[in-house]
Amino acid sequence: MVEGFVVGELFTNCYIYVDEKTKEAMIVDPGERDESIDAFIDSSGLKVVAMVNTHCHFDHVGGNGYYREKYNVPLAIGYYDANCLKRTHLEAKIFGIEIEQSPEPDILLNDGDTLSVGFSKFKVIHTPGHTPGSICLYEPTEKILFSGDTLFFESVGRWDLPGGNYEILMDSVKRLFELPDDVVVYPGHGEPTQIGHEKMHNPFVK
Repeated sequence: MVEGFVVGELFTNCYIYVDEKTKEAMIVDPGERDESIDAFIDSSGLKVVAMVNTHCHFDHVGGNGYYREKYNVPLAIGYYDANCLKRTHLEAKIFGIEIEQSPEPDILLNDGDTLSVGFSKFKVIHTPGHTPGSICLYEPTEKILFSGDTLFFESVGRWDLPGGNYEILMDSVKRLFELPDDVVVYPGHGEPTQIGHEKMHNPFVK
C-alpha cells in the first residue's frame, strides 16, 4: 500500500509504503516534518524500517533528521548524492527556505541494490540526470515505482540545475521505459502515472 502526502513550499510528494502483512513501512522523500505523516504512521501502528531520499535536493530531505530520530530508522540515499546531502540546507537558503541540516546517511545505495520492507523487495535503479545520484525504487511484484524527480506525469525532471544533464536524464528515462507498461509511477511532484502512458504520451522522450 502507498500513502502519499504533499509537503513543503514546492509541493513535494512524500510517500509511505506499507507492507500490509507485516505493518513494516518505508518513508520515501520526507521533504519536511508534517503532522499528517506522523498521524498516519502512529495511528496505523506501523514499524518504520527504512527511509530513502530519491535524491539530495532540499525539498525532498528536510524531514530527514526528525524522522530518523523519531523512528530510529536508517537513512539511505544514492551513493553519488551523499556529498550533496551535506550542503542541502545551505542551498535551501538561496530560495529563502530554512531546513535543518540532514544527518549523514547510514546507507549508500547503488544500482541493483535491494531494500526489504516486510515481504516486499525494492530494487534500486540508478537514474542520474536530475542529480548525479538520483535513484528510483521498483517493486516488481506489486509493480510500483518511486521515481523521484526523474519521471513525472507527461514530463521529466529538470536537467538545468547543478549536476543535471539532459542526455544522461534521457538515458535514465529510457531505462525506466523498459519496465512493464502497467507499473504505477509515484513521482516526486504531481500525480501518479504509468510506464505505458508515459511511453505513449510523454513529450520529452521520443
